[in-house]
Amino acid sequence: MDYRAKTSVKNIVLTGPTGVLGGRLLQEILATTDANVYCVVRAENKDAARARIEDVLYCYDEGRKLSTEAWRIIPVLGDISQPMLGLDASAYRDLAHLADLVLHCAANVSLVASYNKIAPVNVGGTANLIELCLAGKAPLVFTSSFSMVGDKLYQPDFVLRETDLDVGQGFVNMDYERSKFTAERMVHEAGERGLDWVIVRPGNIWGDSRTGCYPLKQTKVKGIYYEMLKSLVETGLTFASDEAFDISPVDYVAQATLFAAMNLQSSNRRTYNLTNPRPISYDGIVARLRDYGYTLRDVPSKEYFEALQEGRMHRGGTGYRSTFTDLMAIFYDGSDCKEHAKYDTSEIQELLANTDIRCPDSDQALFGRYLDYACKVGFLNAPSAQTPLAEIKRHTSMAGGYMESLYDADLSDAAAVR
Repeated sequence: MDYRAKTSVKNIVLTGPTGVLGGRLLQEILATTDANVYCVVRAENKDAARARIEDVLYCYDEGRKLSTEAWRIIPVLGDISQPMLGLDASAYRDLAHLADLVLHCAANVSLVASYNKIAPVNVGGTANLIELCLAGKAPLVFTSSFSMVGDKLYQPDFVLRETDLDVGQGFVNMDYERSKFTAERMVHEAGERGLDWVIVRPGNIWGDSRTGCYPLKQTKVKGIYYEMLKSLVETGLTFASDEAFDISPVDYVAQATLFAAMNLQSSNRRTYNLTNPRPISYDGIVARLRDYGYTLRDVPSKEYFEALQEGRMHRGGTGYRSTFTDLMAIFYDGSDCKEHAKYDTSEIQELLANTDIRCPDSDQALFGRYLDYACKVGFLNAPSAQTPLAEIKRHTSMAGGYMESLYDADLSDAAAVR
């Protein structure tokens, strides 16, 4: 979708350009518009900021086709959690007045951090971007998350519509999810002060559907579902689950977001669920891994999760731990509670009806591209190099309480469901 002859947007403010979605959105902007992109980044200086931005950009643009357009990237040394984004009054005023559009992708995506640690960025940062937009009369595109559904996730037959916000959801032990709900509500309230806005709710963001590219080495946060793949491959152990599993390719999310941003006459003050309308199941993902050539042995669910909680999963003679297995051990409570929520996508499908932007099916071809890329960059071992596989011991060899060690562990890199 080329916007060059179809938009008057000349200056875009982008937050989160060094993240999974922000980096791919930057690629889309440079490839399809003539806009300058003011990228808000925390860094020591502009050279360091540019290096970080381009590191993620060229992960997606492996051939560096956009290197001739990189001059349109203008690093802004700021911090969205601070008033006026941490800028001095003059720089803040200039940024507000030149912005034709603000794309807010930055977020703290930790699943284990407390609300007090998450809120300064996810809630306070959104409030600060709202003020920037109101000062400059620029529209705001806010990247939320389908996880704002909160504990309605576990309610049978619940469907989150794109027009929904407060559906009575709770957020006990769901601090990231609560932060996204709170930020959405703030955006709605700012509409009463004159803010033009669009909210997008991505699902589980995976790599580019055409190339498989994903910043596995360029970003601190890998994404919990890539960590899941890594743990499945390294251990060769899995469990049965028919729960629906969203896979939203990052190129689809970026293209749909930018299209909504560029078509405010249709999208203003509307929310879009950017989830896959045809979700796969967890068992389906396991099947894709097996079809690719990996060995995966089924373990009864209760045995699998108890082994994680008791430190009895071993590989190569030592206890096996990963971000994924640690999180599963922490959150597993022995119940058979399952995720049931579904996500209506009729509004975004209507908006995109006359375009070629579609969410790809999670078929073997798509997974093949994802796995090819993960193996190419060394994140996963190829099927031929999968061994040694893990085994479940009858007794733990760890001294002290294993679960206590998990709560003391640094899981700050754990990515939320986005």
